[in-house]
Amino acid sequence: MADCIIPEGYKETSLGVIPKEWKVKRLGDLVSIMSGESPSLYTLHNQGKYPYVKVEDMNLCEKYQTHSRSYSNEEKNIVKKGSIIFPKRGAAILNNKVRIANVDIQMDSNMMAIFPIKDNLLEEYLYYSIVFEQLFKIADTSTIPQINNKHIIPCKILLPPLYEQQKIAEILNVWDEAIKKQTRLIKKLELRKKGLMQQLLTGKKRLPGFSGEWKRAKLGDATIFLSTNSFSREQLNSIKGNVLNIHYGDVLVRYSSVLDASKEDIPYINEQIEYSPKDYVNNGDVIMADTAEDEMVGRCCEVINIDNIKVVSGLHTILIHPIIKFAPKYLGYYLNSERYHKQIISIMQGIKVYSITKDALKNTIIDIPNIEEQAAIANILSLCDNEILLAKQKLNEFHQQKKGLMQVLLTGKKRVTQ
Repeated sequence: MADCIIPEGYKETSLGVIPKEWKVKRLGDLVSIMSGESPSLYTLHNQGKYPYVKVEDMNLCEKYQTHSRSYSNEEKNIVKKGSIIFPKRGAAILNNKVRIANVDIQMDSNMMAIFPIKDNLLEEYLYYSIVFEQLFKIADTSTIPQINNKHIIPCKILLPPLYEQQKIAEILNVWDEAIKKQTRLIKKLELRKKGLMQQLLTGKKRLPGFSGEWKRAKLGDATIFLSTNSFSREQLNSIKGNVLNIHYGDVLVRYSSVLDASKEDIPYINEQIEYSPKDYVNNGDVIMADTAEDEMVGRCCEVINIDNIKVVSGLHTILIHPIIKFAPKYLGYYLNSERYHKQIISIMQGIKVYSITKDALKNTIIDIPNIEEQAAIANILSLCDNEILLAKQKLNEFHQQKKGLMQVLLTGKKRVTQ
């Protein structure tokens, strides 16, 4: 095999072909490493001088960690502003959670920090290098994912000249700002939809042309419950099969109030499994998760555009089939409303894992406007969903663009000028 031709201005290294001016360095030669300590060693308050950061506090911030839920005033184990912080064990490593401490902080024992000790390494460039490298690639993932000094010290990164580090960081920061703004727009749109649901699905706000009294009925008088199955994730796949299966985990975290069976990715039941469903999902049926680790239990989705698609309701779900006429999408939105969810909370059972039963669900109350008003309400909320979907698609585009830029900028495949 002929040797690979190295472009002019580049060189071969242990990390591949890189620009001649770039160096390959071990992180252990460039950074100091610090681990956090148990909160029992601190006196924590709701306010204070130093944010005491736990892994879950990283969800409160985006690129820069500026606050947490607990604070300390003690002058010990200070993690300097500009440090790159990340989890040292657990699933958060697989999620590649990395932040820059934008103020001096203190950390929980499940976290680590690294800080540049050389003048030839910029904090923001180091941040992007760690994000690009991805934590799980340098972690021990044989059992519970974990990172410690023995993983950090030998890890190699590419080190461009300072001016190029600065330009790379500036370019990627533009995409980070776009991602941050788009993420906040999505939250704003979701809050607006939540507010509209609170008004429209309670009758507090009536749409023009509607004024009649709403009916009230028990769910058990307006619907019946059809059969479901108990197939686990291992018995499903995303590639092929004859029957689609809606798993409760997807109802909880993936699907919105309305699930379009013709567009949404729904897993198949593995073909080798012999299964003859008693009931298939129909247009207008609602699939509700009957189990969750938090108060999301009861979250549901109304299925539309079934046509000739064979869909069944899976593990830990309740399949709700209307026996009176509802406008498409209305029941899905109503059963996900805050008004209805308060009833779900009142019938939940369990301590660490919550569940609801069909018998209890039958006695919950639903509000039923006339069918024309149902359709009008559902149409407005559907428009909100479409706005949110488009905003999320735009956010995904920004993430993909940033990923592509990182691939070429942080490897030297594309150079930036001084």
